[in-house]
Parts: sequence; structure tokens; C-alpha cells
Amino acid sequence: MAQITSARSLYHECQSQGQCGKHTLNNLLQGPVYSIADLDVIAENLRRIAQESLQKTMWKNPYKSPLGMGYYDVSVLEAALNQQNCTLSWFDARRDIGECLSQQDESMIGLILHVPTTPRWVPFWKGQHWFGILRLPNGAYIDVDSRLSQPTAFAGFDDAIRFLRDVLENGGRLFLIHRPSMEAPLEGSGGTEGSAPSTASMRILSSEQAALLGLAPLPERTEMPGPT
Repeated sequence: MAQITSARSLYHECQSQGQCGKHTLNNLLQGPVYSIADLDVIAENLRRIAQESLQKTMWKNPYKSPLGMGYYDVSVLEAALNQQNCTLSWFDARRDIGECLSQQDESMIGLILHVPTTPRWVPFWKGQHWFGILRLPNGAYIDVDSRLSQPTAFAGFDDAIRFLRDVLENGGRLFLIHRPSMEAPLEGSGGTEGSAPSTASMRILSSEQAALLGLAPLPERTEMPGPT
């Protein structure tokens, strides 16, 4: 991931064919790190793990859109971030987002937001959208939503907090993204076959499977955002 010090040098992908999951990852990682094919591989790996754990055939892949577009479950985004030495943490909406962000250290590189949408051309259909907010080393917050024509800087910390509170009040969810070290990406990054699954999948793995993978099971989550 590039070291960014100015909004002028930001990498930014604009929305294309419902590929908000891919755009969100690449805009946060500041480069064309993932393709749809890469994310499809991760989604398929997660489906196989779930199928083996549940011991039944899963004809539909719950980790990606059945329409064949670029909508992915949060588990896919988390797995992709893990491959780049990044972590995804769910924000507890019962906490104050301003207090939470004021306590973050320099390892935090941004946030991922998941919001409900209503497409203009299908007014009665409720959609979902992923996008990111990048945090620069100088502490500035930049909206890198793929629906924007270019990255947009918030006026300041308080402006960013007002925006995030509005997202939460309107049914959105927030995820904090950290990169504890600047080491090379994990082996198997880019969604290659045979790469280790993300810890996001551990909620459906047995303790024996988790031990074999060298990963600790995560606690059960509720109201997980569906494919988007």
C-alpha cells in the first residue's frame, strides 16, 4: 500500500457495474490490488469451507451476489484485507464514534462503510453499498466512495464524525481498518487458489478445523450485512 501524504496523489476507482466491494478495497489499499476474479476466488474458498463445516451442498454462494455482479459479503472483504496484513474490526454502534476514532493510533488506515441504498431506476428495491474513508498519516479523513468523481476531503475531524454519525443513524454499519505493520502482504494475496481462509470464516468452523488452520474461532455475529 502506498504511503499517501496528500489528497492530490490518491488512487481512486469510480463506480462500475456494481463493483463497490472491489472499489472499496482498492481505494483503501491505494492501488489496483484486487480484481473481481480475485474476490470470486475468495468467495468460493469461503463457500467450500462453509459447505464442509455444514456437511451439505451449498448450491448458492452466500458470499457473493447471485446476479454475478461485484457484490460481496463482509467476509470476502475481510479475507482480502487479511491477505494484505490488514484487519477489519466491527464498530459497536452503541459506542460513540468520535470517542472511538480519537483513541486510534497510526495503524488505522481508514474505515469501510456499509449503507442501504435505493437505486434511482428501481425505486422499490433496497440495495446495499460498500465504500471507504481513508485516513492519511497526517490524520486527515478522505471520502473515497466510488460513487464520487474524485476523493473528497472532510473539512476536519468534527466534519468526518458528523458524517459517520449520520451514517449510523440511517442504518449504516462501520468497520475499522488497521494495518499494524508495513510488512509484505501475506502469501497467497490477490485471491489465489489454496490461500488460507480469512478469520472471518471462523464463525462457521469447528474448533478442530480452526486449530488445523492456525486460526482462532471468532464469536458468533448477528445481523451481518448480506452480499452487496
